[in-house]
Amino acid sequence: MIRTAKPVRMTEIAGKSVNLNEAVRVGASVIAEEADALRALAGSLGAAFADCLQTMLGADQIVVSGIGKSGNIAQKIAASMTSTGTPAVFMHPVEALHGDLGIVTPRHCLLALSRSGSTEEIVRFVAHFRRLGGPVIGMTQGGNSRLAELSTNTLLLPEAPEAGPLNLAPTTSCVQMLAAGDALAMALLHARGFQAEDFAQYHPEGALGRRLLLRAGDLMHTGAELPLANADATFGALLVEMTGKRLGLALVIDDDRHLVGVFTDGDLRRLFDRVNNPRDLTAREAITNSRRDPSAPAVPTSSVTRQRLAIDCLRIMEDSQITSLVVVDEDRRPIGVLRLLDILQAGV
Repeated sequence: MIRTAKPVRMTEIAGKSVNLNEAVRVGASVIAEEADALRALAGSLGAAFADCLQTMLGADQIVVSGIGKSGNIAQKIAASMTSTGTPAVFMHPVEALHGDLGIVTPRHCLLALSRSGSTEEIVRFVAHFRRLGGPVIGMTQGGNSRLAELSTNTLLLPEAPEAGPLNLAPTTSCVQMLAAGDALAMALLHARGFQAEDFAQYHPEGALGRRLLLRAGDLMHTGAELPLANADATFGALLVEMTGKRLGLALVIDDDRHLVGVFTDGDLRRLFDRVNNPRDLTAREAITNSRRDPSAPAVPTSSVTRQRLAIDCLRIMEDSQITSLVVVDEDRRPIGVLRLLDILQAGV
């Protein structure tokens, strides 16, 4: 197969002609170099990483700190830990030396980020933290640095040049720190036995939170919205209740408020096809005459308890090919109606 060369793309920047193809190759090489550094990082984790985990598991809260680009990574690490079961807070090293150290106790653990391990602000912060707080974990490439000397445990990052033409801007080192922080957060999550249900507790408005937290009782129509008709009521009274509450159905109950059946818009259409004068029927007779197959035995009404997860209710509706569920109490008395529309609007 004959390969044709890609056309050279040029642009002008400040009067200088720039080859965009070459710039694309630079971008690709940066990603490749960072990927190599991450593979080296993954292969370096071992006993020292386990020691860091043990230290962090013994703390009440993790303080994460860094300055500059390392500070940006530190903020992300603190946020990831907090949302996955490990209480953490970001503390700026300069602000720490001007009052923020007041929150530090011996039950706190510091995770300090510095590529060189010699960043002046971080080293000073760590020294003062050691007076007031608990253990210190240094994340650095500097195995012989001042940060490594001051740290209880050191998470040593493999030495790698910064990706890019000048080998100056923090690129590879930031990617390593970010990945190492994610590794710590996820390893702590695993060690704590953190489950999806726990994650949902910290993300109640996220998609997972809604799927794992919302229950039938949270979404159901109840109280004055509930369309109830006694089984011995007239067909007219049944229609008034169904159309007045605007849920597309009515719940037929007996004298003890136990659920007898559900009368829907579809039942109404079938009833008019089969009965010449349905106005002479009772609510119970209307249900009997409007079944999808009049010769088939009665089918139990689909109902759930208020504690049933909304995602489970959605599956029941899909499997049964229905659009509403009756929410009942332990005595099978209806207390609410849950519609497919309600679940979808909630984002489940």
